[in-house]
Amino acid sequence: MSNLTLSWDLFIIVFFAIVITYTFIIGKKESVKVIIATYIAIVAVQGIGNVLLRVGKEAGLTSQSLLGLSPDLPVFSVFKLLLFIVLMILLTVKAGIGVHYARETTLVNIIVTVLCGAATAGLLLSTLLTYVSNLPILDLTMPQLAQLSPIIQQSPLMQLMIYNQDLWFAGPAVVLIGAGFASNA
Repeated sequence: MSNLTLSWDLFIIVFFAIVITYTFIIGKKESVKVIIATYIAIVAVQGIGNVLLRVGKEAGLTSQSLLGLSPDLPVFSVFKLLLFIVLMILLTVKAGIGVHYARETTLVNIIVTVLCGAATAGLLLSTLLTYVSNLPILDLTMPQLAQLSPIIQQSPLMQLMIYNQDLWFAGPAVVLIGAGFASNA
């Protein structure tokens, strides 16, 4: 019997299960909209974060001078995480993203929905790890971070998430292309 690390392994399993279940609830077309909105939100948050850092440095401002907070608090990480969630929701609901497939069969629909759910879960979790780590997107130094080292050592699933971050970011795009071929052929 495999050794299940309850803290992080269970969290990842439950996170994937919830996202895949939610994907079935909203359906294939809406889950594709969520993936598209997530990609846009990731890029937007990275851009906004870079602008804020640049403007703050040019003005000589720090989180301590602006908010009276200690510079070692992860204020910027929390801001990016909250901004990501808000932008993702707004883009999904209000951006007018439309998805249409010419041909939909039940089997293809089920397979694509499961793949969209898994791809979305991996993308969301990788993005959340990136923001919590306060790193840029797809930073190759993430596995070497001291604060992530204990998590990587105790959780094989978290190790899989962190070491394969590039695959989790690319996976949803591959799923969308495959869904297009399968549903429009």
